[in-house]
Amino acid sequence: MRYDKLIVFVKESSKSHYDPEKGEWIEADPKKTPAEVNITDLGTDRSITIFGSIKQGAKVIRTQPLFSVPKWDQIEYGGKKYQLTTERTPSERHSLIVEEVVKDG
Repeated sequence: MRYDKLIVFVKESSKSHYDPEKGEWIEADPKKTPAEVNITDLGTDRSITIFGSIKQGAKVIRTQPLFSVPKWDQIEYGGKKYQLTTERTPSERHSLIVEEVVKDG
């Protein structure tokens, strides 16, 4: 298995806050952790089992053995953002099933 794709785990900062004097939300820089992983599209059978239908944009991300997955809110890969659907940890490896975050409008 090749771990040749670069993703970025993104954890939003807890220092983001509303500034009443400026009247706006101040967004602090998120913590970004890069990782080289194996990524494949989610298979048809598994997509039906998890989502009840074939889900476009769903991926399976597998980490290298003994990789410690950081706390994260979303993953950036290929110019797109992904959110967690389900996670497993077989044989000291993490397997994440993620789906693409689609913004409305």
